[in-house]
Amino acid sequence: MKNDTVCCERSASGGVHGQIESFLQTVIEGLIRCDDQDAMTKQPGHPVSLPSVSLWMAVLVGVLRGLGSIRAIWRLLAAGGWWKHPCYDGGDQAVYKRLEQEGWKPLAQVFERVSLLLAQWLQPAVHREEERA
Repeated sequence: MKNDTVCCERSASGGVHGQIESFLQTVIEGLIRCDDQDAMTKQPGHPVSLPSVSLWMAVLVGVLRGLGSIRAIWRLLAAGGWWKHPCYDGGDQAVYKRLEQEGWKPLAQVFERVSLLLAQWLQPAVHREEERA
């Protein structure tokens, strides 16, 4: 992958990419609220400075935007270059370490949650198509 900058953000009017990002933006707001509630019920300790769902959604947005490196994902997180997300502290090595430590399971969970919400979102269109048939 070639492009690893954050400055090439696709506009909301960018066709399918814009629609997907808009949908993901809505999804992540709900997921972060759920994760924040989960974090409040967990054992005391140092709070996580970068929520897992934010990390993995940044990876998805990076793929959607054609970002070509983990460092570009870090720039996205550090610069707050997507939607209304805050800038997260920490260097690019922290992102590498988090991705390595967490493995693929959190990404699978994000995909599962996004898939369920996408199915709900598309249900009216599926129902209309079934009525036409």
